[in-house]
Amino acid sequence: MEYIKRNINDIALSKLKQEYVLVLTGARQTGKTTFSEYILPERLNLPFTYISFDDPDERLRFQSSAIGILEAIQTPLIILDEVQKIPSIFDPLKYIIDKQKRRNRKEKKYFLLTGSSQLLLMRNIRESLAGRVALLNLYPFSFSELSGTDGFSLLSKIWKDRMLTKKDIERFNALSSEKVRTAVQLRNEHQQWGGYPPVWQRKEKSDRLNWLKDYKKTYIERDISDVGQVANIETFVLTQKLLCARNAQILSVSEVARDVTLTVNTVKRYIHLLAMTFQCNLLQPYYENVGKRFIKSPKIYFPDVGLNKVILGELSVHSGASYESWIFSEIVKWKQLQPIEPDLYFYRTSGGMEIDFLVAGERTLLPVEAKSSDKVSSTDGRNLESFLNGHKRSSQIGLIVYRGKELIEIRKNIWAVPDWFLFGGV
Repeated sequence: MEYIKRNINDIALSKLKQEYVLVLTGARQTGKTTFSEYILPERLNLPFTYISFDDPDERLRFQSSAIGILEAIQTPLIILDEVQKIPSIFDPLKYIIDKQKRRNRKEKKYFLLTGSSQLLLMRNIRESLAGRVALLNLYPFSFSELSGTDGFSLLSKIWKDRMLTKKDIERFNALSSEKVRTAVQLRNEHQQWGGYPPVWQRKEKSDRLNWLKDYKKTYIERDISDVGQVANIETFVLTQKLLCARNAQILSVSEVARDVTLTVNTVKRYIHLLAMTFQCNLLQPYYENVGKRFIKSPKIYFPDVGLNKVILGELSVHSGASYESWIFSEIVKWKQLQPIEPDLYFYRTSGGMEIDFLVAGERTLLPVEAKSSDKVSSTDGRNLESFLNGHKRSSQIGLIVYRGKELIEIRKNIWAVPDWFLFGGV
């Protein structure tokens, strides 16, 4: 498979040049090593030294004389891979980074640190490197990356313009049937298999399925073992499966704890481990009263649809929850690319009126509904219309993202937008 351009290329380069230290996080096998060894150094046009702490010999070498080793490296770019495996490296890094502040700017070194466990990595960053680094996530392939298009251009335009323009509509109407067919086919494949790069290096379904099964097994054996806070692996796996079965639902920790016969605190710890190893996300509700925002229960999402169905043993099943999870994942990948990253919530009133996603900026709210159907009707836009009427200053447009092929205004300022068009398939 030829190299697929990652949407974070430009923003990673910008952050590294600005801060001199970039921490790149993400799940295993999302392409961090490829990005670190080949893509970023090529964009910087700088010689580099690459060190992987997956190698126990390297960990042993650095534990004894990290400052001396780092200061002796002559290349202007130093890449430290899986840095969470050697916590003792962070204080020497702090020393060198602080020392650089007193040097001539031309003599400074760039540092790229990668890690696949936020739990271990962020703890050390908070203790030693707080305020000294830029942070960026490398997610599995987005739909626009696989499409080879310019990264979520329509969603970015809607977010910037706060409307769907006449030019956007004309562009949609000018699409050839062949382009639409290709985009829909790729969309279907992405929603079936998820975005992990090794999946897309394999063409046969059996090979893809075997890789996902192996990944699930390796995650338990390596990531959870690295974290080292799980006494009983079997109950952890069962908890993971029960949580995944609640994908895109409001989370009741007590209900999960009852089903798996664990304490609430143990289930909370397992959820935290899953989140810190990039397997799930918690989406908080939005309230005008910020103090209430963290009182209500979040929704839980397992963002990679291919891996989810392996966890559940239902590879061929498509559901509304799976579709909503795919939409969630694409929005999350999109939002970190914005000049000022927006927040993401779901919206629910005391009366039970709910909107799947609310993209929130300083003065802008964009409500988004996910509909796993190829047809929409006017009634599908009632919740969005109600939201717009109650937030006229901050919201001018509402979106229903769906699997169809028509771009239509189903109510005033409520647009049904095909997912493959919104997320950069053409």
